[in-house]
Amino acid sequence: MLKKSALLILSFLLLLLPHSITVYADTQVSSAIKSLSMEEAIQLALTNYVDIKLSQWNIAETDSKFSYVSSEEKKLEQKNVVTTSGLLPVNPDIFINSIPGYADLSEEEQAGVNQSILIQIMINTSLNQWVSAQNESQNSYNQETKTAQLKEFRDQLRTLETDKVINQLRLQKTEALIRYYAVQKYYQLSSLKKTIEYDKQESQYWFQQSEDTLRSYEHGLLSKRSLDDFNRKNIVRKSIFERNLRSYEAQLEQFKLELGLSSYSEVLLDDVISSTPEPVNCNTVISLSSNYDLREEDARITLAKDNLDAAKASDAELITYYSVLWSSQIAHKNIVQQQLEEKLASYKPEANEIDFEYSELKEQQLELVRVSQDNDTLLNSGLISAAQADQDKLDLLNLNRQFDKQKVKYGLFQAKVTLALSGVIL
Repeated sequence: MLKKSALLILSFLLLLLPHSITVYADTQVSSAIKSLSMEEAIQLALTNYVDIKLSQWNIAETDSKFSYVSSEEKKLEQKNVVTTSGLLPVNPDIFINSIPGYADLSEEEQAGVNQSILIQIMINTSLNQWVSAQNESQNSYNQETKTAQLKEFRDQLRTLETDKVINQLRLQKTEALIRYYAVQKYYQLSSLKKTIEYDKQESQYWFQQSEDTLRSYEHGLLSKRSLDDFNRKNIVRKSIFERNLRSYEAQLEQFKLELGLSSYSEVLLDDVISSTPEPVNCNTVISLSSNYDLREEDARITLAKDNLDAAKASDAELITYYSVLWSSQIAHKNIVQQQLEEKLASYKPEANEIDFEYSELKEQQLELVRVSQDNDTLLNSGLISAAQADQDKLDLLNLNRQFDKQKVKYGLFQAKVTLALSGVIL
């Protein structure tokens, strides 16, 4: 049973093994190692993420359709829809000149021919009136059809013009969101990596505690139950470490795949946490004039107003419909703006909370550093135990862990503010 307890305690050393093995394997293939800065991660994300490509195809599709409809509209505008049908002759000379030997006929014969010509002219005149009426009716129909088709084309072009604007705005919004996502993911991975590093530093303390605990048990200074409790806690710590390590490796692999870096056996991230400045009160003024959602609403309002103006000569029901639609779009924009203003209002308290929490941690750090320095003196004088001094170092280590988490929180908040300045408010 004692051997089993010793194995449980010493197993905490295994916390260090997985990472060491990975590093050794990677150093054997240095060409497969990639150093990845945050800025490079952003650029790779913009290049590889399918959302960007889908937005670009939407733009290309809308542009192509706009060009096609615009071309068809121009061709129809230039098209002559007036039809003309030949009329039957009604000039007597035409008939007379077509009769061979008319001049040689007697007056009586000519009178008979002239009577027939007159009858034919009367028939032709009647037929010509009918043909002219048919032409006029057909031309009127053709012109109405052309006008209706032109109206349909122009309606489509107004909508497509708005779609072009909206698709471009959505592409820019998607790019901004992908930048934010890349920064967010980079920070999250860096934070998880730091957590693993802190766990390994902490494991050194717990290993020393393991030896002391086992020694105390062997000398009868610790109960079996206390030893088992300590072992269980060690098992939990080891489980948490391994879970964090697996999570980091899985998330990094996913990030590599998203960025097109899956061919690399290892990707090394910069220590962005150390370079993140201390939290301060956020006084950044974020204007809604550049917000993509509101600019999209403006495009819809413009379309609704253009549709209303185009319907002025149409029936009253259509004008009423477009009037309501225009008013509705304006109201919708006002609602969206109110929602965005409410989200912006939460930025300031969030920044102040981050700053306040960080200030509290700094005060705790100053106190712990002072206590640690005092304890070093007391330890050298034999007035406190090494265990107490080690506990103070562990407390300081955990405080530094909290510092880094707070800096990550601030870094992500900064990224959110940058996103808001670019036109997207979360």
